[in-house]
Amino acid sequence: MALTGCNFVRMTRHGLQAARRHWKSTRHRFEIRRHALKLRFWDDRHLHPVGTLLDHTYESIKSLPGLGVYELRIDDEVGGIENIRAIFFDPPKSWVPQPEHAKPLRVVWVLEVFPKKNNHWTENEIKRFKASRLMIKERFYQEGAV
Repeated sequence: MALTGCNFVRMTRHGLQAARRHWKSTRHRFEIRRHALKLRFWDDRHLHPVGTLLDHTYESIKSLPGLGVYELRIDDEVGGIENIRAIFFDPPKSWVPQPEHAKPLRVVWVLEVFPKKNNHWTENEIKRFKASRLMIKERFYQEGAV
């Protein structure tokens, strides 16, 4: 099967484990995965109205300015759960992947997927997103990456 889109979408291990807490059924987790895979077209977002990616909306997390962490709003109900957010990280183009982790396309990282219950982000959530970003940088990108 040929690669489509502009990006390779990869989910963190923590994100996969966290999704299991909310969606016990494999069918529901695959439906979440299908929505998250729409990030393959993230670099084509300028072709759509501002703030939309195909049939979803997205927004930068304002508590993390300039760090490339966004929330993708999934409007569908999955497994009886609504108001779902996929938190993802778009690494700067200046970051160079380590040779053993290089992919044919640029990688967009899904950090977590969960139902959002509040209008704001908690301090703990912000710390988790920053830590996930740092872990990705240290594990998958070369030292010289800014």
